[in-house]
This record gives sequence, C-alpha cells and structure tokens, in this order.
Amino acid sequence: MYRLAGEPVEPLGPGSKEKRSALEALGRAVGLDLANVRTKVACGDRIAARLDLSWDSACYSGGDSITLTGMNRLLDGYDVKFPDRAGTKESERREVTVEETDVQSRIVEAIADLSGTDSAPAGFAEDRSIVEADEIEFADGGWRTQLAQVAEWLHLDDDLDEASTDAFDNSLAIELGLGSNWRDGLTDPVNDSLLPRLAERLDRALELRDEFLAEVEKVDEGSATVESATAVWAARWDEVGEDEEVAGSGTIHAEAGTLPITEFIEQAENGELNLSPSFQRADVWPTTTSQQLIESILRGIPLPSIITLDKADPESGTTSYDVVDGKQRLTSILRFTGKHPVAIEIVEAKAAEWAQPNLLTTFQNDYPAFKRIWKKNSPDRLTAQVERSLYFPFPLRSGDMVKPLSGQLEPLRGRYYCQIRDVAIPVQGVPRKVRTLFESSSTSYKLPVITYKQVSPEQIHEVFSLYNKQGKHLNAEEIRNALYHHLDFMKALVVTAGDSGTAQGDAAFLLPEWGDLSSTQAVLNSYGFARAGYKRTKLLSWICATLLLEDGALPGRSTTNHINALLKRVSDNPKDALRREEGLLKAMILLDKGLDVHAAIGQEIWAKKFINPRSTGKWQELQLVATLIALSAAHTVHGEDLVDVLEARFDEVQIASTTWERPKKTQSKEQWVFIATVVGELLALLDVAPEVVDEKLRADFGASGLSDLLAVRHQ
Repeated sequence: MYRLAGEPVEPLGPGSKEKRSALEALGRAVGLDLANVRTKVACGDRIAARLDLSWDSACYSGGDSITLTGMNRLLDGYDVKFPDRAGTKESERREVTVEETDVQSRIVEAIADLSGTDSAPAGFAEDRSIVEADEIEFADGGWRTQLAQVAEWLHLDDDLDEASTDAFDNSLAIELGLGSNWRDGLTDPVNDSLLPRLAERLDRALELRDEFLAEVEKVDEGSATVESATAVWAARWDEVGEDEEVAGSGTIHAEAGTLPITEFIEQAENGELNLSPSFQRADVWPTTTSQQLIESILRGIPLPSIITLDKADPESGTTSYDVVDGKQRLTSILRFTGKHPVAIEIVEAKAAEWAQPNLLTTFQNDYPAFKRIWKKNSPDRLTAQVERSLYFPFPLRSGDMVKPLSGQLEPLRGRYYCQIRDVAIPVQGVPRKVRTLFESSSTSYKLPVITYKQVSPEQIHEVFSLYNKQGKHLNAEEIRNALYHHLDFMKALVVTAGDSGTAQGDAAFLLPEWGDLSSTQAVLNSYGFARAGYKRTKLLSWICATLLLEDGALPGRSTTNHINALLKRVSDNPKDALRREEGLLKAMILLDKGLDVHAAIGQEIWAKKFINPRSTGKWQELQLVATLIALSAAHTVHGEDLVDVLEARFDEVQIASTTWERPKKTQSKEQWVFIATVVGELLALLDVAPEVVDEKLRADFGASGLSDLLAVRHQ
C-alpha cells in the first residue's frame, strides 16, 4: 500500500497488525484523503467504493481490524482499476530483487520459506500470512514488515518494537545479541552487522523448523503431540542460546587413532577407565542391544569412535580416561568378557563371603559353573535382569532366526564368551580364535578412538556442540554436566536428582544428610520425571539458579543460560559458598525441603488447570518449578511448620492458582514473568516477606536471586 502511493514503507503495528497509515497511503494512491475518517474499517469502505468493490463483514473483524480478505480485496481491486500503475511498480520491484546481496537473498528465501510452513509450534498466532519472495524489498525497508510476520520462528526473548524503523532495528539487534551499541563504528550498520546476523538466525530457524516438523510427523503415530514437538523445538533453541553464550578460545589438543579392544579392558582392570563420569547417561542398553554389538564385532563390522577425555595427573604420574561417548559399547564388551569393574568387585566380595578363593577365576573362565555356585550360596535368583544390573556376562543370541550368526559363526549361538574363546572364526579374512579379538594387542580388528587432551571446560562444550550438529544430539543438560562435572555442586545436583551416580561413590559429602535428601528422587519419580536426559537435574538446577544467582540479568536470559551463569560463578570463585561442603548440603536441603512440602500437601490445593492445562494430572515443568521455588523460599522462614501454614491457606491458594495462567509463548521473558507472579503471590499468601528470605539466603550462600525474580513483575 505504501509502495503504490510512492511513500516510505512502515513496519506493521503492534501485534503485527496493519497500520491506519497504510490505508491512508492507499487512499492517496486512488485520490482520496482519509485523514479525517474515524476508523480503519471506514477507510477500507471508502477505498472499496472508489474501486467499485463490495465491502462486507468478511473484510473486517472486531477491534477495527482489516482481515486478510479485506486487504487482498483492496489490492486486487487496485490492480484491476489501475493496471498500468500496478505494472510499473511490479517492474520496479523486480529491479530491486536483482540487486540483492547474497545475505539479503538468504533472508528473502528464509522468510518466504518459514511463512509457508503449515504446522507451527503451540502458541503461534493462528492468522499467519504467507509471504512471497518477490514481496520482500530492502531498498525501501519493506523487509522489516515481512520479517515481523515470521518472527515467532526466530524464538526471540521479546517482541520486536515496530513503532519505527530505528526502534525495530535496535530491538532486533539486541535480540540477536549485537548489543545496544551495534551501530558504533559502522558506515552501514544494517547491511554490515544486522542483516548478516539475521541471516544466521534465519538459517538456524529453518533447521529447527525442520526438526519440529519431523516431530510433528510422529503425532499421527501417537508417539508425540504438538505440545511435545513444541517442547523439543524450544529445548533445541535453548541449546542454541547456550552455544552462542559460551565462547571457546585457543587450539584443542586431540588425537585420533585406533586401539585394540584389549587396551580398553586393561584400562578398566587398572582403574583408569571412568565409565560413569557425572555427565554420562545412565546404563540404558537392554541385553539384546549388547548382544547385537558383540555380533557386529565378531562379524568384523567397524564400530563408531570411542571418545575420551585424557585426565593426566602430573603429581602421581597417572592417567585416567573419562568416557564421553561409547559408554554403552564399552560396557557391553566388558560385560561379555566378564571384565566389568563393578562385576569384579561384586564377585570378589562374594568370594570372601562364601569362602571361595577361586570364584573370580570361575566367573571369568566358566560362567555357567559360577551360576551354579551362586544358586547354591545366594537366596537371590540370578535372573537376566539381575545379571544386567550386576554387569555380569550374557550369552550370544540363540535360535535359527539369528541371521548375523550364520555360516562359520553359527557355533557361537547361545554361548558365553568363556565357552567360545578358542573357537576359530574368520577375522579380517584370516582364521583366528575369538579371543584374539578381545585379548590380543596384535589383532587387526581395532576400535577407532578420539582422545581429547589439555582442554578447558569451554572447549569441551564446543566439542559437544559440534557433535550435536553432526547428529549425536546431546541435550543441553548433558552438555552442561560435561562442562561443569568437575564441580561438587554439579555432582550434588545430579546425585540428589537421582539422574546418575551415587552419594557413596560420587558425592560422599552428602552422606551426613542422605537420609533426608534421598526423598528428592523418590518425589520426582512419583511426579513422573524420568531419569532420561537429566531432566530432573535441570529442574533442581533451575530452582537453585533462581534462588541463589543475583546478577540482575532477568528476564532477558534463557533458563539454560541462567543455570550456566550460576555454575560459571561457582566455577570461577574458589571461595563461593557452593564450593564448600557446608554450603552444598544446605543447598540440597533447601531443594529437598521444598519438594517434601510440595508432596506432603498434595495436588488438591492447586487448581487442576494450573497443574496442567491439558488435564492429564501430571505436573508440567514450568508450573512445578514456580511452586517449588516459592515453597523452598517459604521453608527458610516457616521451617517444618510450612505444611500447617499451607493447610491453613488451602482455600486461598486454590483460588489464586486458578488465575495463574501458563504463558502461551515459550520465550524467556514470558516464562520468568509467570514464575515471578506465582512465587510473589504464593509467598504473600503464606505471609513470607521476600526481604526476610533474601537475608537468610545471603547469610547461607552469599547471594539471593529472589528480589531479582520478583522485580520481573514490574518490568
């Protein structure tokens, strides 16, 4: 409309709606002065009459808005009434398109592509418009209007300011991480700084859009919903934010090569192979998958690289290796050969208990005989599930349908490693005994291995991010645990959540309070939060970061980056309260007490719609986090009386929770506002003064993030 009038293009109005000035411009193009016409609908009516068009209820809606039908009707009518003028403008538009730079072309193609996407994450506007590539112009600034129509796909923390061109550019620059001084020192800041960064963001938006659509395809199969696909999409954006915030530097010392299987077995026997660093996934492979892996080795099929972190100790002259990727493969190999350290420790304990000094030898050389000894001495049946939990050996698959073990490999079916060690099979085309694959350093079958040496935590993060882009898809929590697993605070969170490790083996400093702290994972289990993906660790980390990080960065920071900011603070400051055992215990108790009260009061106190708008009965993460922050904070004031206080305010809390509506947008600002609202109102209902909580948290931890959080309500 502006273009047809030969006037500068203005961005869309608030909420991506048409501006009255656009209609006035089109009016001038057809010879009308609409400055004194009261409403936009009336302006449209005047233009329609001038163009001999009908103007009915399909052309407008409530709130003085022109519908897409109405806008198109006016523009189509103009083309019919003034075909020569429309043709001239079209040719001018084509000229501009030819002169686009490569960056501008990427932006044009991405906007057009995103606008034509049929399915969209939950919470997106329903009246999305399709933008054609030839409608997007840079010469007159029209690209801003089209970008605003697909801005939701960019997953920005805040809405773009469409009040003016400068306001739009400044808000976009801030959202893209360029900062408020992005124009400084640049002759053409829009083309030299803003547009290149926008092109990068749009490239990522297309990538994550495709991942979202792949998730949506599972809806028909019943394995996903639009909401779950949206959650995956939002989580991937959080990982992007984390990647952008952590800037690595310097060269990375890594070595790639191959090692025989026996090398890894020897490392495990010598205590040099750490299969369960705090950032590793739990053991998830079923025995069938482990059997298939061993079959692949026996057939000579190459395996993916084992990736380790070299942890050399100059003082002791020893080296250990943290397994970053390949834990399940190495665990399967160690189980099959009877060399898993956990299994060996258990067998040695049984040997002493049963007065069987040669029990380990029997275990490794004649496992069926070991099982008979177990049956005779132990009241517990050695089922396949028990064997898996103890890392005991497993046999190869049996039966005529096991096609991988056919021909010369058929004699191996259904047998344990100790029974086939001396069976000859083709190894790289040469007849060799099976044991050469697992016990010989000169075997031709080797595992590819990548060893990282002398790397910083930031560089580890970079490496994991690279693996993500190459298809490994470690989630944000797994990357975070790898980046900060050297901190006792990180270990405390992982162990308390029950996602990995044990208090005895990984966080002994928690043992004095483990009787209380162990209830944390029990409650999270009952709430349906599984161990997979460290989701429970994220929940506890989120609460900690909100209560214990005080840096004034809310609400403009994602959940992931807020958690990382707390961990970085702890990592950078040796005197941080969360580097001391006393502080760690207090922090875990703070979380545990909030959860205990939450479980004790039950679900009836909360409105069902608040717990989960979909009425599934299962707590959604955002609502649970908000209430746990409030209850953990309230416990610092009321202590063990908090349950009684809640029961006394039962009706008031139930009524208030009906008004706490989960935000439709997934951007950070809306989530923090929601959390702040719930926490602020709940603390008020429980007669908890935020300044008292601040004082107590600062006394224990040197900082309190509660005031920062509650201030979000007024921003």
